[in-house]
Amino acid sequence: LLPAMSTLVIIAHVKDGADLARQHNLPNIIIDFIQQHHGTTLVEYFYRRANEQRGADPGAAIVDEGSYRYPGPKPQTREAAVLMLADTVESAARSLVDPGPARIESLVEELAMRKLMDGQFDECGITLKELRTIQDSLIKSLTAVYHGRIKYPGQQASA
Repeated sequence: LLPAMSTLVIIAHVKDGADLARQHNLPNIIIDFIQQHHGTTLVEYFYRRANEQRGADPGAAIVDEGSYRYPGPKPQTREAAVLMLADTVESAARSLVDPGPARIESLVEELAMRKLMDGQFDECGITLKELRTIQDSLIKSLTAVYHGRIKYPGQQASA
C-alpha cells in the first residue's frame, strides 16, 4: 500500500473503536479515551516513507503533514494523557531488541518528551511533575515485564 493508504488504515482504528464502544453502550468517558488516545499524533513511519518517495520524484506534490496525523482530539484529561503515553511506550517497547532497564528508561523519556513537544498534553492540564511520575511508573512496569530470567542448564523454554 502507498503510505497515505496505510496511514488511513492505521488511523481508522480510532473511529472503528469508538463506533464499537457506542454499539456496546460503553460509557462516554471510554469513548472519549478511545478518541483521544492518539491525539493529533503524526504517523511518523508513513509520513517519512511518503517524503522519501516524494524525494525520488521531483514532480511530486509536497507531502501534507496534516494528512498523516490522527484527527484528535488531543487528550482532554490527565487520565487520557496517561492512556496515550502508556499505549505509545508499550507498543514501542515491544520493538526493542534488547529491552534492558536503561533502554526502557531512555525510550519512555524520549517518547514522553516527543508527545510533550508536539503539544499532545496541552489540553489536559497535566503538570510536568505528574508527567515525571507517569514516566517513572511506566519505566518500572515495563522493566518488570521485560526483565531477564536466568536460564538454568537443561531448562526448556516455556510457552
